Amino acid sequence: MCMKPAYQLIIFILCSLFLCSYALALGIDETDNVIQLWPKQKGTTTPTVKETILPDRGDGNIRVTDISTPSMQYFPAPESSQPAPVLILCPGGGYKYLVVSKMTPIAMWLNDHGISAFVLKYRAPKKREEALQDLQRATRIVRSRASEWNIDPNRIGVMGSSAGGHLAARASTGFDIKTYQAVDEIDRVSCRPDFTVLLYPAYMNKGTALKQEFTIPRDLPPTLIISAKDDKNYFSGSVVYAKALKDAGASIRVHFFENGGHGFGLRPKENPLSTWPELCLQWFSDMDILRGNIGQEHTQVQE
Repeated sequence: MCMKPAYQLIIFILCSLFLCSYALALGIDETDNVIQLWPKQKGTTTPTVKETILPDRGDGNIRVTDISTPSMQYFPAPESSQPAPVLILCPGGGYKYLVVSKMTPIAMWLNDHGISAFVLKYRAPKKREEALQDLQRATRIVRSRASEWNIDPNRIGVMGSSAGGHLAARASTGFDIKTYQAVDEIDRVSCRPDFTVLLYPAYMNKGTALKQEFTIPRDLPPTLIISAKDDKNYFSGSVVYAKALKDAGASIRVHFFENGGHGFGLRPKENPLSTWPELCLQWFSDMDILRGNIGQEHTQVQE
C-alpha cells in the first residue's frame, strides 16, 4: 500500500530526529563543538570499537560504553568581553560506562552563570589510567586554546561525579605525573586544574586510609566536595579525602548532607540536597572563580 506524501514526510522527520538524537548520545562529531582529544594514529593505543548505548534503565539517563575515541563537547558561556572560567565535566559510571546525560544539564546551568563547560568522554570500560590521560590531555587542549574560546587559562576547573569524581581528584593531585608520551606541542602546556568540584566521588579510600594512587601536592587546587551521608558505599571516601587535604593545608570545603544517596543530578528532589548548585556557586564566588582572581599563572610549560 502506498503512503500519502504527508505521512511519508512525517516518518522521514521522525527518523531524522531519532538518528540525530542517537548521534548526539554517542557524541558523534556532528558539530564544531565536539573536540577529539588525540590526533589520529597518535596518543592512544586503544583499539577502535563502535560506541554502544546501554539498554534504558527507565531513569531517563543515557549510558555510553565501548569508548575508544575520547572527545569532549563544548558548551560555551554567552559571549562576553571578558574571558570566562571553565569546568571540564567528568561523568560517572564506575569506569564501565559514562552517564553522559547527567552532565549536560550541569553544563547548561554553568553557562547560565557565565561559566563555559566541556563534557568529557573518556575511555571506558575499565581504563582508569587511559581516563587520566584523557583528562590531562583535555585540560591541556582547553588551556592551549583559551584565547580562541575566550576562556581564562588560569580559571580552568574540573568537576566529576562518582567515578568521574575519582578521576577529577586524580587529575588534581597527579597533575605533575607524566602519564603518556607527548604527541604534539599541546602536551607542553600545564594540565594542572585551577579548582576542583567532586560530587559523591567513588573509590577514594581503603578503610580509613586514602588510596595510594593519591599523593597530595603542596599546590593542590582548591577543592569542594558534595556528598550524602547515606551513600553507604562511598561516603567514607569523601571524609577520608577531605581530611587528607585539610591535613596537607589545602583549601577544602565540604557539604555533607544527611540524605541524598549516590548519583544525584543537578536538581535532586531531596531537600536540602537540592541546594547544592547554589552552594557551589557560593563557593565559586568565595574563591573568586567568577571574578578571575583564582589560579596560578600557567606560564611554565611542561617538558
